Amino acid sequence: MALRWLQKGWRAFQASAEVEDLVAKSNPVLIIGSAGVPIAAILALAYIPPLARLSQLSHAWESAGLVAFGGAMTYLAHRQRCRGALGTLATLLDNAFYSAGVALAAASASETTGIALAVIHGLMVVSFPARDYALTWLFACAMALPVLGILLWMVPTLPVTLVLIASLVMMLVVSQETRVKREDRERQVRLEQALGAANKLADESVQAALTTTLLTLGHFLHELRNYQTAIAANLEYVEAAGKLSLGPKDALLEAQNAQRGQAELLRRTIDELRSRSSGGSGVFLLRETINEIASIQREARVIVVGDDDYEVQGNAEHFRVVMLNLIRNASQAGAQIVECQLRNEASGSAVRVTVSDDGSGIAEDRREHLFDSFALSEKPGGSGLGLYLIRRYVELLGGTIKVAERGSRGGASFVLMLPARLTMNEESAVSGVTRAASA
Repeated sequence: MALRWLQKGWRAFQASAEVEDLVAKSNPVLIIGSAGVPIAAILALAYIPPLARLSQLSHAWESAGLVAFGGAMTYLAHRQRCRGALGTLATLLDNAFYSAGVALAAASASETTGIALAVIHGLMVVSFPARDYALTWLFACAMALPVLGILLWMVPTLPVTLVLIASLVMMLVVSQETRVKREDRERQVRLEQALGAANKLADESVQAALTTTLLTLGHFLHELRNYQTAIAANLEYVEAAGKLSLGPKDALLEAQNAQRGQAELLRRTIDELRSRSSGGSGVFLLRETINEIASIQREARVIVVGDDDYEVQGNAEHFRVVMLNLIRNASQAGAQIVECQLRNEASGSAVRVTVSDDGSGIAEDRREHLFDSFALSEKPGGSGLGLYLIRRYVELLGGTIKVAERGSRGGASFVLMLPARLTMNEESAVSGVTRAASA
């Protein structure tokens, strides 16, 4: 039972510090400083005559030896990179020996010097080990028992004793705060990892749902086309074989025309679905595509800023879906104008598309998770998938999308970065030549 309790305490101490931080603090230069400065101070107090008369330090070599042994432990920890049984033991003992050395000097000196050394001891243990190690019973014992043993052995004056005990108490309090902060940070990391996993799962679930929906819709349209074919064949048979009077014949022709219209609508729908589900094949002109979108939609006036055009590798339908959804969202937020600014990025290998509107904008607390699947929608009956799907379409084009703090028009603003090649249109090229000639 006792062995299991000791093993549990050992594991708790191993987990009580961040090893990389300890390794960084145990380089040779810092080791020499952390051990050499206290040793030099103790020996100076003991052997420089004016200081010796004032301090009356009686156990200088014992105190310096404890500090030196602490430095040796720090060096051993550095060699072991604070890992393994030997490295962990060295990290446990080095601070304990530093503390014991300074405490012994304080307890064996005159009251005035002892109080000063006890205060230095307190600053030392609170500033370093208490901030590096979370509180465990093994750490508390290693730091407190040597000092308590020195107090019982040396029996210093009451002020020195009180300051040393207060130092130990403050060390334990700060170490407990370190433990709480570290646990909070670990919980935060686990929460972020869980949220990341949940978001990834949600993305995969939405993708699977969309894929299933498209497959189901495709099957439905395929079966519907089969029925349409059967209806068309029967109507043609009735027209050819039946001897119909003028009224029924007109009704038959009207039914045939309606069936042909349905078949054409079905064909266009299937072609559009195929186009939207296809990968990034083809090339389209960005400015030209935006102008086409502006000409066919009536929800808000679209203004394109920038003379140059850009070739984008990918499916133009994906970009149309993005722009139409952004324009629709802007219109639903009360926007009358949507401005699309095109700007050259990365020396012509990318384009920044800034889509700004004069609507009501986006609340700051919604921006961080705006593109997540099932994000909270402000529209009644909204699914929260609109902007998620916009992000997916932008990613299919090899780009990124983010929401800006405030747009040039005062409303919402979205920034798209797309890989593209700068291609001047004829008007820009002519104007550029004219400007060059006039210059």
